[in-house]
Amino acid sequence: QVDILKALYPSYKEEVYRRREQMMKLTAFACSFLVLLLVTMLTTSAPSHPDVTTALFAVTGVALFSALFAYLILQQRNRHRMAKESLIEIERLLGLYDEGFYLEGRSLYPENWQTDWLGDKSVTVYLTILATLTVLVMASVFVRI
Repeated sequence: QVDILKALYPSYKEEVYRRREQMMKLTAFACSFLVLLLVTMLTTSAPSHPDVTTALFAVTGVALFSALFAYLILQQRNRHRMAKESLIEIERLLGLYDEGFYLEGRSLYPENWQTDWLGDKSVTVYLTILATLTVLVMASVFVRI
């Protein structure tokens, strides 16, 4: 069983990092698009003011775009958490948190590594930035009316 855990450990470790990176990439792409849209909306002069129907379609499109990316980020967060929980369980079973198992008088990994990730606020930051940019783009659409 230890050999199986040692074989699984690198895969789960990679999965944890890959999911975190995926959340960052999704956030970066969506925010870049929204910033580009915002700059375009604010710097180009409209030949005529759009009517309310056009503005509502534009705002709905931006809201759907942002909602989709928020969903994808949350989906990656959930998968990241599942992989992280499994990784910590494998680390426990391998004795990486046991004092004296690998190093005399202390554990190989600090005890707080098992729980620190639960307080991670990065997804909150990602979604807050996404929501703020979405509101700014929507406001720029309504300003043009």
